[in-house]
Amino acid sequence: MSTARTLMAIATDIWNVLPRRARWVTGTLLVLWLGWVWLFQERYGGASVIVMSVMDRPVSYASVNGKMGGKTAGPYSITGDTARIDWLLSTTGDQYDMQGLRPEKHTVTLPMPKREKGQDDFCILFLADNKPLIRWANSCSIDMNAVIKKYRTRG
Repeated sequence: MSTARTLMAIATDIWNVLPRRARWVTGTLLVLWLGWVWLFQERYGGASVIVMSVMDRPVSYASVNGKMGGKTAGPYSITGDTARIDWLLSTTGDQYDMQGLRPEKHTVTLPMPKREKGQDDFCILFLADNKPLIRWANSCSIDMNAVIKKYRTRG
């Protein structure tokens, strides 16, 4: 007999031994608990990691807590009190050949932003000073547009 069948047989035997009143109480408590979990507990699905940049150098790799991102990657489970952001700041051909720039690995740990229901995008925006700005959003392209617009209008 398999383990699942054995456990089911044990549960059935225990249920059959319980008096009728104990079955009603147990069943009622189970239904109430399931209702509580379904209605009131916070539930978040997987999240997409979206990487954007306003730097003059490309970001060829970025991850949050080990979950790799790109233009869009996921869905991942991203949890915890902190967000460890790892990224590789790369170069264009001209930056490598003419300016002597080389790829650079960076890591920073930031406080995890608060996630609200419906926010399924984890946005990483690399600012011009090579610092990441992170937040949860319904849509990174819409929510981060105001920040990106500031950098595009500078000149």
